[in-house]
Amino acid sequence: MDDSAISILQQNRPLRISLSVDNPSFLKVKVGQQIKQGDVISDNSLERSRLDKQKQSVKLQVDNLKGKAIPKPFEPKLTVGVKRLPPAIFSEEEAAIAQSKMKRSQSQSILETRTQLLNTDDPERRAESENAEAGLQIAASKVTEQEQMIQSMRDLKLSPEILQHEEAELKKVRSLLDQANSTLDQSKAKLNASAILQQQELQQLQINVRLAESELQVAESRYTASLNRRQLTEYDANLNEARQQQQENQTQQEYSRQLQQYAQSLRDRDYQLAQLNISLSNIEDKLAQIPMLRSPRNGYVRRIKPWTGVNGKYITTITISAADFSSLDGGSDRLTNNTATSQNPSTRATR
Repeated sequence: MDDSAISILQQNRPLRISLSVDNPSFLKVKVGQQIKQGDVISDNSLERSRLDKQKQSVKLQVDNLKGKAIPKPFEPKLTVGVKRLPPAIFSEEEAAIAQSKMKRSQSQSILETRTQLLNTDDPERRAESENAEAGLQIAASKVTEQEQMIQSMRDLKLSPEILQHEEAELKKVRSLLDQANSTLDQSKAKLNASAILQQQELQQLQINVRLAESELQVAESRYTASLNRRQLTEYDANLNEARQQQQENQTQQEYSRQLQQYAQSLRDRDYQLAQLNISLSNIEDKLAQIPMLRSPRNGYVRRIKPWTGVNGKYITTITISAADFSSLDGGSDRLTNNTATSQNPSTRATR
């Protein structure tokens, strides 16, 4: 058999890789998975991700420090005299308060005048309802009297002509009773509607008083705010004047202090950058120490043995075959036992 045939045969043989890790979650493949040369088989991705985030954070801090400008102080110039403040005028706020007080007094006066009247029924509607109720009682009494009279005539067996006449009269008085009922209902509806309108008017008057009080509070608040702003402005003006008087004698001393601060800021930034670079180097060293196993060839994950614990480590064996034998039975019996060592110190590969 020539060398090329032997090479092809060796490439097609299954490859066994012994894997020893700190945690079974480091395994990144599963049975039946197709993998390519260079694909990750085992890696502590959580620790690698954590260190990568730390690395990115440190790099960001480095970039921020490098991009942060430290301005050099300008040599101060002679200050200009402070202008006097104009006189304080609050005529607009005071006028608003006076107008709000007058509006509140008017609203309260109207409410006090109308409250008693609006809390009682409308006299006209109440009289109309009482008249309608009296008319109903009269009509009902007439109907009762007519019915009793007709019954008496029947008991006396008077002539049918007289009974027909009286029955016609009964229909009339009953019609009047229906009209009285209708009139009473209408009068009651008008009385209820009038009461609703009166309550709505009373509520509106109460709202007007509250609105007037609110407007007065707003006007007083604006006046107080104007006073506070004026006092603050006067305080700032006096403070600026005092500062300006002292500044002329301290100009050179202040400028010298700012130069010292500028030089110290430069030194602090350089020190911080040096510390961050050390941290970045340490993180990169830790990343380099995290073991990662990659697939040495293309193929399919044929088998993953159950994990066994030995001295705090988890050990398993992964079989990679050139073709997908997952659908075949007994394929593992045809695997050979030739051995090859992987580049990762914690793993061992066999063919």
